[in-house]
Amino acid sequence: MTGLQTQLNKRSLILIGVVLLFLLLLMFVVYKQMPLNTRLSEQSDQIASLRSQADVLAKKAAEGSSAEAEYSDASVQQALPLSDNTEQMLLDLKSVSQATGVALLNATFSASDSNQLQSMLGGEQTPYASVGELKTAVAIEGTYDRLLQWVGALQKLPRLVSVDNFAIAKPSAADLGKAMTLNVNFTAFFDPSYRNLVDEELLPYKE
Repeated sequence: MTGLQTQLNKRSLILIGVVLLFLLLLMFVVYKQMPLNTRLSEQSDQIASLRSQADVLAKKAAEGSSAEAEYSDASVQQALPLSDNTEQMLLDLKSVSQATGVALLNATFSASDSNQLQSMLGGEQTPYASVGELKTAVAIEGTYDRLLQWVGALQKLPRLVSVDNFAIAKPSAADLGKAMTLNVNFTAFFDPSYRNLVDEELLPYKE
């Protein structure tokens, strides 16, 4: 029993290490998204809620000392899955679109086993070689306010998501209620390195 307990404790410690990696990634995303949210806030008071997203992520990152209590195996996989898990991402996009009243016109995905995290730090090599990226491009349609709500809801997904770019200009008062199209590019992360630490991979569909 002692040997089994030792193995479980060791597994738990390694999984906590994965969680800490996740928290560090959150801080990188905060660093990258703060300028984006600042630029957006200058367009309209109606999108001030987006400015709080970086603060939410920063608060999560600051709670690293209690990570082992806050994050279970399942929540770690939800935030930083073992594979690109494109199927779950598509389901999440449909859910966000339905919740915000926005039409999801199309979505394209491109997965890579490498990442470009070094661009956030100004280095030449990525600090986390095991982390992969799921580059996603979507086209959505809705009113100005609902499109901004969609972007905000995307940032609140359990999965670690970094919004790379999108451009939207506030329409005139006469056109504020009219539907418009918005292209959004974002990156979701995954890490297969802790596969042996969990009982099974969480997937939306059983294989």
